[in-house]
Amino acid sequence: MRKKMLCAFMCLTMVAGLMTGCGSDGKSSKNDTKSDDGKVVLNVINYHVGTDYAADYYEYLFDAFQKTEEGKNVEFKFEEIPTTDSYNQKIKLLISSGDLPDIVLNGGNNITALAAESGKVQDITSYLDDDPEWKAMFSDQDLEFNSYKGKVYGIPVSKEISYIYYNKDLFKKAGIEAPDVAYSTWDEFYEACDTLKAKGITPVSMDSADLGWLSNLWYSGLIGTAGDEGNTFMNTQYPTDYNIPVVEKATAELQKMLKNYTTADALGGKYDTMATHFFNGEVAMLPNGPWMIPDFKSEDKAPEGFYDKVGIMLLPGNGMESVPTPGDMVGAKDPEKIKAAVAFLKFETTAENQLKALEMAGLQPVSSNIEVPESLKESDPLMAEVLDIQSKATYTYGQNQAYWYQNVIDEFSNQLPELASGSLDAEGFCKKLTDAAQKND
Repeated sequence: MRKKMLCAFMCLTMVAGLMTGCGSDGKSSKNDTKSDDGKVVLNVINYHVGTDYAADYYEYLFDAFQKTEEGKNVEFKFEEIPTTDSYNQKIKLLISSGDLPDIVLNGGNNITALAAESGKVQDITSYLDDDPEWKAMFSDQDLEFNSYKGKVYGIPVSKEISYIYYNKDLFKKAGIEAPDVAYSTWDEFYEACDTLKAKGITPVSMDSADLGWLSNLWYSGLIGTAGDEGNTFMNTQYPTDYNIPVVEKATAELQKMLKNYTTADALGGKYDTMATHFFNGEVAMLPNGPWMIPDFKSEDKAPEGFYDKVGIMLLPGNGMESVPTPGDMVGAKDPEKIKAAVAFLKFETTAENQLKALEMAGLQPVSSNIEVPESLKESDPLMAEVLDIQSKATYTYGQNQAYWYQNVIDEFSNQLPELASGSLDAEGFCKKLTDAAQKND
């Protein structure tokens, strides 16, 4: 669902898509249930490594779990895949042919139904029912989103939101004063884009490769803020008809943005490159979520002082993506492994660790009843703005990597260059999406 990392140097060590053995002492093989010293072995494919936004947090999490009563007799065996896209491809391959890891981390795409239908992940409904305090951490919507045929298979670890980041210095250079919350209309937004462009500043980051994450967020916002009809469409799972006026109009506007307001390398470009443009002050606006904030402070990823140059606003019309997240799943089959994997998911979603994830990785707590300490807000003013601006959204909506069929998501990405070049008009683009969706009926 989401591009949460900046991997400008990714894949330098990526041989055959993965590395093995990290975090292991070599005592056990991949298929062992117990290590030589009697610990339960949990196999994990981990993409939170290297420059990933949450690498430090997950290193902490795995280590801290092994210091708990439930985790002291657990040993982790890791395979490392340093990009979400490669990770998702690996998991989908294992769903169709192979064994899933004992803990299946959420890779962003909504594959819960696919995994559940394969019979390779565990129904964890009873574990939630047997622990009401744990179950109360999640809303009915969160659990329903992670269910298949009435059974819960995934445990969400955060809430996903996204909005617009903008470069204050570039706005000042163009003589633009950013709105306090959002541009009232998309026309006002385009006027700002035209002003930026006239000053030689590229207005927005967009992409098309690897599912077109940034273009997806712009597109979702264009549809999701288009009155009740558009908002309902972007809050509907698995739509099958995209040839409706509100979606075709949004598509025409997306085409306008691709043609006029983004970088020359957006078509065929990946998120990582487009995010780098924003970090380098080459693009004025980029849509994304709070997981990006720690990168603004990182000397490895951003120029010194960049954090202070970043502002936030909602999408035009006071729009904000807000969706439940696909949860982590249990792929273990052995009863001892299942018990240990569920214990890890409980530990991962404690109130303490939800706050730790917010502090270290910019992950919004999935639980609405967790109070964010004032000290955290004071130490991270931009995160405080994010926490405050959420209540000002008039429209909240989903996005395609959460709510659309996987083949439609792929088609969206594949056809973006054709839309930008004019080889496809808005109606033709939507027809491609419709045709793809109806293959799932």
